[in-house]
Amino acid sequence: MRIKLIAVDVDGTLTDGKLYFFEGHSEPAKAFNVKDGMAVHLARRAGIIIAIISGLESRAAKERAKKLGIADAFFGVRDKAEVMRKIMEKYGLKRGEAIFLGDDIQDIPAMEEAGLGAAVADAVEEVRERAEILLKSRGGEGALRELVERAIKNECFT
Repeated sequence: MRIKLIAVDVDGTLTDGKLYFFEGHSEPAKAFNVKDGMAVHLARRAGIIIAIISGLESRAAKERAKKLGIADAFFGVRDKAEVMRKIMEKYGLKRGEAIFLGDDIQDIPAMEEAGLGAAVADAVEEVRERAEILLKSRGGEGALRELVERAIKNECFT
């Protein structure tokens, strides 16, 4: 089955999960990998939709999504599975045509809703055990790029 949608968490997948606090700034800084930015463009060219579903509110992540032209970007989400379901309904997708990329236990329901779960190399054990797709890349180190390349080549199973 061809992958048509990849939804991704932010902290621990698109970033290394570290939050950098600087004196005088209440919003933590985050580092994003440019390889993941290129992954969005490669996915779009291959007809794969990229979405973001994050449990945290983040100006940095919102700005990154905006710069990459990711229209389906949701922040401060309490129920990631519900948002995943709504995105899939929006595009008329069936389970197994979507992947959710996560790193921690709050991502498991969205992985199940998508039908395919992917885990970064440094995901917690529970996520790695439930994921059909195990990545070599750690969070913040090009994990989305690796997943997009595998999806394009139709190599999504470990």
